[in-house]
Amino acid sequence: MRIFFLTTNDRIFLPGFFEKVFSGIDYQITGLAVVDDPHFKRFLKNSLSFMGFWLFMDEIINQLKIRLKDFFFSIFTPVKKSSIKSLCKRYKVPYMSVKNVNSNDFREFLKERDIDVLISVACPQILKRKILRIPRKGCINVHYGLLPNYRGQYPSFWVLAHGQRETGVSVHYMVEKVDAGDILVQIKEKILPEDTFYSLVGRLKTTIGPQALIMALEKINRSENSVIKNDPGKGSYFSFPTRIDMAQFRSRGRKWR
Repeated sequence: MRIFFLTTNDRIFLPGFFEKVFSGIDYQITGLAVVDDPHFKRFLKNSLSFMGFWLFMDEIINQLKIRLKDFFFSIFTPVKKSSIKSLCKRYKVPYMSVKNVNSNDFREFLKERDIDVLISVACPQILKRKILRIPRKGCINVHYGLLPNYRGQYPSFWVLAHGQRETGVSVHYMVEKVDAGDILVQIKEKILPEDTFYSLVGRLKTTIGPQALIMALEKINRSENSVIKNDPGKGSYFSFPTRIDMAQFRSRGRKWR
């Protein structure tokens, strides 16, 4: 089975995700594309607004520390451990950057790859109908929440802010509406009293997420048709948090890291 990944340039959690996926599957990975976020400036503005100045600066400094670590580590070894690009190099996965996943050029590129499954892992752009129709066996997305609940952005933040006792990972087929396709695999995970945003996201993305994706790919490869219906009329949807939502998050005794 031939697969292709669409993702974002996350250096904190996704390298651990792809390390486990690349080492845990035998399918032909025809490539991985890191997709530009067309709303990155808005993301920074919204992050500053809901986090507040000091937490926002702490996040910026953390990102800089990771990049500096990569830089100095690369002086002594050819492989940098905390970048998706370095993992692709190690596992001989073709790597590229893409500005617009829905462009004619990229669609033609994907058609030439002759792929069975297109996989979105935190892809920052919404895939339109023409690209969704390219893979023979469909497009799937890894969502870090128990669909149909907690569609949209920051599901791990919202379950902590709302005092939920469990969350999980849903791997679902992609349709034009966000987080609305039928679910192939869903794995539940308990939320621990001591969980922070970072600890919960880290566990979902580096442990549960790879496991769920590998299980979903196995189902597709075996042509298993069993799915969990993901009714778009049910569940809940959440967008970017606000400062009021962060106050609710903290009132639950939760921390960012």
